[in-house]
Amino acid sequence: MNHTLKAALAAVILAAGMILSAALLSKFFVRIRHEQAITVKGVAETNVVSDIGKLSCTCSARGNSLKDAYGKLELHRNATLAFLRQLGLRDPEITVFNIESGKIAKRDSQGRETNEIEFYDLTQEIQILSTNVTLVRETANRVTELIQSDVDIRASAPAFLIADLKDTKLSLLQAATDDAYRRALALAEGSKGKVGSLISAQQGVFQITEPHSTDTSGYGEYDTSTILKSAKAVVTLEYAIEPRR
Repeated sequence: MNHTLKAALAAVILAAGMILSAALLSKFFVRIRHEQAITVKGVAETNVVSDIGKLSCTCSARGNSLKDAYGKLELHRNATLAFLRQLGLRDPEITVFNIESGKIAKRDSQGRETNEIEFYDLTQEIQILSTNVTLVRETANRVTELIQSDVDIRASAPAFLIADLKDTKLSLLQAATDDAYRRALALAEGSKGKVGSLISAQQGVFQITEPHSTDTSGYGEYDTSTILKSAKAVVTLEYAIEPRR
């Protein structure tokens, strides 16, 4: 092969390589142009009403003997149950748990515990679980009136819950998705593009808070202090952005 032929062959190979490189580069830029994407968040919020109320109260009694302590506890428990029924609660809505007992040892003149028992402490929890949430709230506000009758009782804060959030969650997810899509349309319009196919979607945690609250948590909020609540869903969507033709 003479020098002229070699030079011609090299030129052909070089030209072919340049054409192939140009084609690949063109495809690369086309792919980059079509893979431009936008990430948007969608938010939806609605009010929900609790349909379960829960309240726990504990009766206590102390005596020099177990018999003495139990007698006092029985009076306190029976007075509490009568009060709850008087307010309108029904027996199936009231659960009486087992009695728990503790001992307080006597101390000697130097403050050290001895093997003798000075007092027996007994406690018994009474739990209310009802779909009448307003009655549970009223009970929580009034149960400590028993203290005026020398009933040793303490009550926890009431908890207001929602039995089934499945339908609410689904509707909120749909509304949040629609909200995210509208935001994507607005942003794409401003950049002279159009929204293409959905690339990815991520569901955030649900936030159930008291109305008008700004509380949020990465693990989700579930406020139990109010009957009326606000349920919020957030989604993060990524859309392809295509040029307008």
